[in-house]
Amino acid sequence: MKRNWIRNLVGLALVAVGLSGCMEPNQGWYGTENAPRSFSSEGERLYFTGISSSGEQIRPVGGHHHMQMHGGSCATCHGADKQGGTIMWPRFWVVAPALTEGALEKEHNDGHDHASYDESSLKNAIVKGIGPDGEPLHETMPRWRMSEESLNELVHYLLGEHSH
Repeated sequence: MKRNWIRNLVGLALVAVGLSGCMEPNQGWYGTENAPRSFSSEGERLYFTGISSSGEQIRPVGGHHHMQMHGGSCATCHGADKQGGTIMWPRFWVVAPALTEGALEKEHNDGHDHASYDESSLKNAIVKGIGPDGEPLHETMPRWRMSEESLNELVHYLLGEHSH
């Protein structure tokens, strides 16, 4: 009797964690259901797909367990609208921050206080997991591996700049 109760409890916990790891409270599954059908820039393509137009796969190192299991892109956690809000299960107290132009500036109200990002500090955040204040970002943020060209395109997209 006790063995069945424990087995059922463990099974229920695994189902709950498995389902919750893919859900976002405000954007639904994966946060990409509102992804554009075509992309206006290479940076936008990278943000949504994690794959460049030349076929380069942007690789996450570490980070959230859902990213490790399914790969993905920035939009997986930060959403199609860059508003963040994904709960980083099983750490339900950690929420992916917004990546809008306003949120990357110091003056914002999303609970993620930091200095303003510029091109260099945003690159460090993406590749090294270091914030603009020199402090490490939360461990749920993957460190992304990509070419310098792809990194430049992604940063310009996030900062609202046109490709250079």
